[in-house]
Amino acid sequence: MKIIVAGGTGLIGSMLLKRLAGKNDIVLFTRNPKSAHKQFEGAGFQIMSWDQPEEQLLGAIKNSDALINLSGAGIADSKWTPAQKQKLKNSRLKSIDKLVSLIKKADLHLKVVLQASAIGYYGNHAERIFTEDDAPGENFLAQLSMEWEKKAAKYLPFTDRLILLRTGVVLTPEGGALKPLMQPFKFFAGGKMGSGRQWVSWIDMEDQIGAILFLLSHNSSNGAYNLTAPNAVRQQELASAIGKAMKRPNWLPVPGFALKMLMGQMAEEMLLEGAHVMPKRLLDAGFEFQSPDIDIALSHLLS
Repeated sequence: MKIIVAGGTGLIGSMLLKRLAGKNDIVLFTRNPKSAHKQFEGAGFQIMSWDQPEEQLLGAIKNSDALINLSGAGIADSKWTPAQKQKLKNSRLKSIDKLVSLIKKADLHLKVVLQASAIGYYGNHAERIFTEDDAPGENFLAQLSMEWEKKAAKYLPFTDRLILLRTGVVLTPEGGALKPLMQPFKFFAGGKMGSGRQWVSWIDMEDQIGAILFLLSHNSSNGAYNLTAPNAVRQQELASAIGKAMKRPNWLPVPGFALKMLMGQMAEEMLLEGAHVMPKRLLDAGFEFQSPDIDIALSHLLS
């Protein structure tokens, strides 16, 4: 299969490319080709810069079968100033516009498009359980995710299947959310954040990659899928599980007001509030999780 991958140099993308390389013909689109060549040295796939002449990009994607677009600036990279919010929006929407334009000009009809999204789509709630049938929320992340998915509808004339990957909190010691959560525990200062009652809908990195590959090849899959483990946890349960896996105490809570002072709205939406999101459609499709429970996942990840 010939697959166009955009946003493949990030944490999820780089792990995914390792699984795809050698078995497929890959064309990677990146804003930093020099870094990508170093990162994927010897991987044997084509690396293209978004800034290359259009005729070169069109030649590279000729006869492609699939597109996986994971592009987007990191949600937690920095405080959500108005400028940062615009960057988060532009990095998601403009990549879709560019890819749709190239697909149209190349006269491609793809078998499948997998487009990144996020469980932020649902907003936050203390008790409600969300599935793919639920409407979007009203906070910043919900509105951003809704715009993201609405823009993705532009792919529909050019593909048999459009899959929206509503990803939860991906756990891997290499980075993402888990690495900073582990830091206090290394110094025997770990604990819950805020009340600790907020939901964390997480997924192990191996299950994240497995789910993407499953949906890529599962020909009846279409539409939105929640990429979360079937057993969400409260934040205090996550802190306890990290401490247990690292053999460290879980005793020093981080006050919510301190997080708000440091990170503002980002802390409220991402750390002090949460949502219980179920992967209903993924389970119904027959996907089997390797790490459905947090203790199993962290024991595997931190062993």
